[in-house]
Parts: sequence; C-alpha cells; structure tokens
Amino acid sequence: MLLDRDDRILLIRHRYDGVIVVPGSPVGELFWVPPGGGLKEGEDFLRGARRELMEETGLTEVEWGPCLWTLDVDVRWSGEPVHMHERYFLARVRDTQTVTRAYLEPGEEQAIDDHRWWSLAELVAAEATETLRPVGLPGLLAEVLAAGGRPSGEPRVLHV
Repeated sequence: MLLDRDDRILLIRHRYDGVIVVPGSPVGELFWVPPGGGLKEGEDFLRGARRELMEETGLTEVEWGPCLWTLDVDVRWSGEPVHMHERYFLARVRDTQTVTRAYLEPGEEQAIDDHRWWSLAELVAAEATETLRPVGLPGLLAEVLAAGGRPSGEPRVLHV
C-alpha cells in the first residue's frame, strides 16, 4: 500500500484476463489494486514487494513500513488450484516521483491499463462503481490513516 505525502494511495488498474479466479470475489473487466505480484524463487515477501513496486511503477525512493494485512486464499490459476499467500506492506514515496511503465514484465503491458493516486474520499466514492481490491479497501485505508500512517501490532487478517 503505497502512500504519497498527501496520504493518497497508488492503485493500478488491470484488465481481467481470467488467469486467476478467486471464488466468491468476482471482478469486472477492469479492476484497481495496489502494486504487487508474485514472488520469485528465493524472495521473501518484502523483497518481492520492493521488486514488484519497481517493475510496475519505476518507483524506488520509498520508505517501507510494516506488513499491514495478510490474505490467504484458495484460487484457480489457469484452471489449477493454488493457495495464495498475500502480504500488504505500508510504504511511502519520499519525494514527488513519476510513475513509469518502463520496467513492466512481458505480458504486463496489456494487463496493466492505468495507475492513479486516490484520496480516501475518492476511494469511498468509487467503491460503488469501481472494483477495488483488496475487498473493503476504503475502510482499510481509513484505519491506517486514523493510526497516523503508523499502525502497530500484528497484521490484520483479510478475508475474501
């Protein structure tokens, strides 16, 4: 969960390609998610988060915080059952930086449609018309901001 100095969250809009199906959590043709993705062999969750952020946005001047949320879910990936372990870390950009698509992996260029910085109020308003993930993102962001952007304790367990 990448925040800027104005407490806006960066979300990336993806085109749904049907590869990953999360039972009970359908998405539309387009959906918004924080930057992120899968781990490569030998990576821990934080190292994977750093790499994915750089690949999807080009942003590297980031202050990393704690793991905020976890989500463990059974999905179908290309028709095969897979158990996913998601970890959402708090991060903040240090300065104004431009988001770039220059480091996208092959295949991501078609899947990643857009990016946008969202205020909490914009997220709340968009929840009725846009698909946002994780489920309940506006409320989750509100909790983090209410804690001054410095939540403490164990990560919150999310459910689909």
